[in-house]
Amino acid sequence: MSLKLKELTWAHHQAAERRAFAKVLLSGKIDPKLYHKFLCCQYLNYQILEAHTEIPSHLLPIRRESRIWTDIRELEREYNLVPDGNYPPSVQKYHDHILKLVEKQDQHGLLAHMYVRHFGELHGGQMIKKKVPGSGHMYEFELEKPYLIEEFRKLLDDSMAEEAKICFDFASQLFDELSAEMS
Repeated sequence: MSLKLKELTWAHHQAAERRAFAKVLLSGKIDPKLYHKFLCCQYLNYQILEAHTEIPSHLLPIRRESRIWTDIRELEREYNLVPDGNYPPSVQKYHDHILKLVEKQDQHGLLAHMYVRHFGELHGGQMIKKKVPGSGHMYEFELEKPYLIEEFRKLLDDSMAEEAKICFDFASQLFDELSAEMS
């Protein structure tokens, strides 16, 4: 179990949160088209990660892929949006990185990515949900938040810090790429 994984990755976490896109996401002023693109990128990122990460069956409700898809479809209907298929380079780089972990059979590394992405939704998701277009299904969890956090933490250890930092770096890259589209 991780004793200080959060502290070991805190600087990378803070760096991601300080990105201009993250601030717009929390401002309540994000353009639905840009948020839709963000969701499409997240869908691709979560899809590859969740397809290859082994987690105990009692934690399966932590998965976000289908909920992100629900949000994407809702925005497409509500705002008449269509995915343009032109995703930032970090999405493919993330995909490639996850496949390298899969090739090495590094479930430990994959769990580090699950930790960063899914704990982000568990912790900050309720604030984001109130600020973005649509219903924000990706930020809703079937199981109680304290239970999910406690049970998932049993899968973690401090040696995951380096891979978790890599995940934060990919998030920062995506935020920077999406920020460039705001201008």
